[in-house]
Amino acid sequence: MTALLVSVTSPEEAEVALANGAAYIDAKDPSAGALGALTPDTVAAIVRTVGDRATVTAAAGDSADLAVIEALVAAGAPIVKVAVPAGDAGAETLARIGGALGARTKLVAVFAADREPDLGLVGVARFSGFHGVMLDTAGKDAGLLQAMELADIAHFVAAARKNGLMVGLAGSLKVVDVGTLLPFLPDVVGFRGGVCENDVRTNPIDPAKVRAVATALAVHGARRAAGG
Repeated sequence: MTALLVSVTSPEEAEVALANGAAYIDAKDPSAGALGALTPDTVAAIVRTVGDRATVTAAAGDSADLAVIEALVAAGAPIVKVAVPAGDAGAETLARIGGALGARTKLVAVFAADREPDLGLVGVARFSGFHGVMLDTAGKDAGLLQAMELADIAHFVAAARKNGLMVGLAGSLKVVDVGTLLPFLPDVVGFRGGVCENDVRTNPIDPAKVRAVATALAVHGARRAAGG
């Protein structure tokens, strides 16, 4: 069943997300870019707050800085999200980061759907020791469903499954997007702006919006299970 990931900026937001249906708590600074990294101290506080109630992930910034990633691992983040640059640098980044850390922590390679991602790198992520892959958007003016054709999203998910990788979908998603994305059967769908006050990703999380997405996931999931 597809789980809900909510990006949070603090232990307090983590509590709100947990109380309203999030199964993954993603430590991220939305004011610092698509994958803005929080300080290691803040990530450690979020990890302590969540405990064993959910899975914690941490965004490592929009550049694949090994020192930043290592600091988040040291802070206790069990999964770290790493940006995959476009072009030839993508394979190098996957090999470098995966070679250094893939054997001792779970890494998720994040591809920017609005930057012409090379879906052939999904297999490289697997061979480099990554645990999973994810689609997101570098820019936040348009969402995943505007940045990428449905057929390409399906191709991405299929490539992840073929390589035995966890797969996530995110990128300025709204609650109305749940019904479109669930047929792809991603492991997680990620939300930030769509569950914030006034849909502004730097605003506080709105508990009702988190609850609405969690409810939509449960309803659509139940319909699929029943053959509806």
